[in-house]
Amino acid sequence: MDPDLGACLDRGEHSLLIGDDLGKSRVHEAVERAADAARRDGGVLVLALLGHGQGAEGAPLHFVTSGTRNSEPLTNVNVPSLLGDLCNHPGLAGLIVIVDTCLAGGAIPSTSHLTAGVRAGNVRLSLLFGASAKEPAYDLQLSRHLIRLIRDGVPDAGKFLKVDDHLMKRLREQISGQLPGRYEFDGAARYGEEIWLARNRAVSAVHDLGPISIKVINDAARRHESGLRFQTEEEFVAWTEEHLDTTPAALPYTARRLLEVRDELEVGRKTLNVMDRIFGPSLTEDDLRLAGMLSGLPLDLLSGDNPVDLRLLVEYCTHYGRSATGEYRALAHLAAALTHVTRQFDTPPEDLAAWAHNLRLNPAFNSRLHELNQHPHADRTPRLILVLEDDGGESIVRVDAWLLYGRAVITSRRFPCGSGERGFTTALADAVAWSRPRANIAKRPLTSIDVAEPTLTLLENPPEEQAFRKKTALGVQYTVTTRWSGLLTPPYGTTVDDMLQVGEHLLAHLNDTDGCSGPHWLSPDQLRTVEHVQEHLSNHGLGQQVWAVPSLPESDWVVIAQELLEHTPALIWPRGKGLSDEQRAKRSVARYWRSLPQQVAEAYRQNRKGSLSHDDDLAPLAAVRAAWHDRDWQAFCRRRAHRVLSAPEEVTYKE
Repeated sequence: MDPDLGACLDRGEHSLLIGDDLGKSRVHEAVERAADAARRDGGVLVLALLGHGQGAEGAPLHFVTSGTRNSEPLTNVNVPSLLGDLCNHPGLAGLIVIVDTCLAGGAIPSTSHLTAGVRAGNVRLSLLFGASAKEPAYDLQLSRHLIRLIRDGVPDAGKFLKVDDHLMKRLREQISGQLPGRYEFDGAARYGEEIWLARNRAVSAVHDLGPISIKVINDAARRHESGLRFQTEEEFVAWTEEHLDTTPAALPYTARRLLEVRDELEVGRKTLNVMDRIFGPSLTEDDLRLAGMLSGLPLDLLSGDNPVDLRLLVEYCTHYGRSATGEYRALAHLAAALTHVTRQFDTPPEDLAAWAHNLRLNPAFNSRLHELNQHPHADRTPRLILVLEDDGGESIVRVDAWLLYGRAVITSRRFPCGSGERGFTTALADAVAWSRPRANIAKRPLTSIDVAEPTLTLLENPPEEQAFRKKTALGVQYTVTTRWSGLLTPPYGTTVDDMLQVGEHLLAHLNDTDGCSGPHWLSPDQLRTVEHVQEHLSNHGLGQQVWAVPSLPESDWVVIAQELLEHTPALIWPRGKGLSDEQRAKRSVARYWRSLPQQVAEAYRQNRKGSLSHDDDLAPLAAVRAAWHDRDWQAFCRRRAHRVLSAPEEVTYKE
């Protein structure tokens, strides 16, 4: 906790007693020392009794200090008597007491003890108890939920948190299985400030909004009424409460937007409190930039010399990153990114889990964190996916690009191909260049690119051979994995779900280490005609073989390849017309089977450099091409099939 919230001073070792056999006298001595210190300071004493309480209906509560349940009352602390004596301690400005025990309602001191003591009723007492005088208490619920409210603040409760109706309402909403309550007595002879437990964090940040929230407030205000301006959240909230007190459905859109902004400010404040408390102490600016990038935030917010702080990221996600259904999805992504970047814990702490639960973001947070942690080769580098779209013929009309980190989609963009021979090459180069600034924020080189192509382009335009910068081939610079795009744009007569199921069957087959030790090589006779291929495939289950072609058929190669890929979306075939040393190539494919696409890419790269010798086991793979399918590609295709993820910069702003 933050001492500044309660204007508290550390009183050293005597401020906190923990144990199951403290003894009655030790507790009394510690309380007396604390009361004397508060008197010297002219301050209010806060006393918390957490543990086991015993008593009976109508009897005073006894706080167990003996270490033994059902022990004699004289061995434990009589709480009403202790509180009555404390209230009458000379010079004490007030007493706030938190009792989180069974039968806690029995802690209330008698009225005569308060009014007829040595101070003749000139006392102030606020008592908060976790259960009635008849009830047990469970799991220290009062203490845990009270701490959370102090940390997050209570909207509309004023500048300070007091033992009042605002606090009790929130506690009763959150505590189950027992009935908390409060008791107050104020007989102070002089009028003054009420005694309070902590500064209200929900109010303390009123004058500390960032530039994004200020802009959102005033943009919404201007659209509602020309000339309307606000300098602080407090001023804005007060205006909405005074002028927009009708049923929201009856208000015009601009007024409803003002109410939405008010709600967003509250969500942003609570989020900032939680994230600053959990992540803030260890964050660097580089951490924040990386977390912002992994959340899909726009580059102009993260790059350059502009200072980046946690408030900036939270405010942007809060105001600009809501989904079409109103879910604060970008905040879930930010929380997951911070968790991933800081790597402070394996399981999210209770405060973060509670925040996600209150905003109904648990599924989004958990899914995003899982995706960020799913790195194919444990290298924590970004991955670029390029999907080439054709016009139904030989021409590529656009390149769709996605940047992934793990399996999480960071952002995406479409690059139309211009006219002419260089249209596709330019779009490809632009897509690769587009990924670089985010890779630089991650301080990792972009090393892997997946290129998905329709069948004709797949066969006739090897992606690794495409020049993208100063005539450098893509496969020389990057590890290029070729994919067939049929799971994204299914062939005629099939659906996305049909192809995804074929992909699942293939993954199960590839995962079978005993049953799958390499591809099924097709003979020239089986490839003689399209009909021969169809006949052969009809005898094998979909996705239960990886087909390999040692030499291309004399005719109808594109149609035959389409048949093979529809049957199983992974295929191996020669880079030329056929394999010069078929048996050696088959042995090399079998040897590198478990890492085949990476090894094919490496063989291509080494061959271009001229560093492969004839005796090298990798050399035959330079003559092989492979369209591959794995769990990462299946996950990407499945995600695209069922939803379109927009980064916050692509979400249409409500105004």
